[in-house]
Amino acid sequence: MEYVVKRGDTLYKIARRFNTTVAEIVEANQLQNINVLEVGQVIIIPVEDHEDMEEIIEDREDIIEEDVTVLPTQNFDYEIVNGLLIILFTDEESYEQGENIRLNLVKVNISRSSIALNYNSGQRFEFIARKSGRRIWTWSQDRSFAQVTKRITLEPEEAVVYRAIWDQQNNNNQQIETGRYRIQGWNTAQQLEDNKLDIFLEIE
Repeated sequence: MEYVVKRGDTLYKIARRFNTTVAEIVEANQLQNINVLEVGQVIIIPVEDHEDMEEIIEDREDIIEEDVTVLPTQNFDYEIVNGLLIILFTDEESYEQGENIRLNLVKVNISRSSIALNYNSGQRFEFIARKSGRRIWTWSQDRSFAQVTKRITLEPEEAVVYRAIWDQQNNNNQQIETGRYRIQGWNTAQQLEDNKLDIFLEIE
């Protein structure tokens, strides 16, 4: 799978996060200097298929509600932010041209305390698609949201799932071309909006 390097990442942290080793990442990417990673750099993570996420999130799948348990084998990204587990995934890594793409963003309170999140509007999440660095689709475009602030509290072990369908139309309502696309997804809470997750898709 492909992974976009984020601020604060090291090969050791990435290896632990995806249940692999530094040596395997170095070999897969032919890295010359294991101490140099650039934010935004795309690297290959040599992970095997996972039947579920327990190998990745340290056996915490028991706190995820039943409708969240259809979790990914390979095409996913995740981050833990102040006690919140955030997961972005799709059900496939490649799609036929014109096929609907199901995007999933999950947030789970894996801490022992309540977590409060502040939102500036009724929008709770965002998905965008890029090709060759250019944004070609934004989920929220042409959608309207209540312009009111709201504070939402997640209790320990509480999970919320956000789902969206991308019909492979760009922002001009035109069918996209085949190729490789980068999908970003994030929760729009003030505390989380800088924590963007990345996955990659192939349109065939």
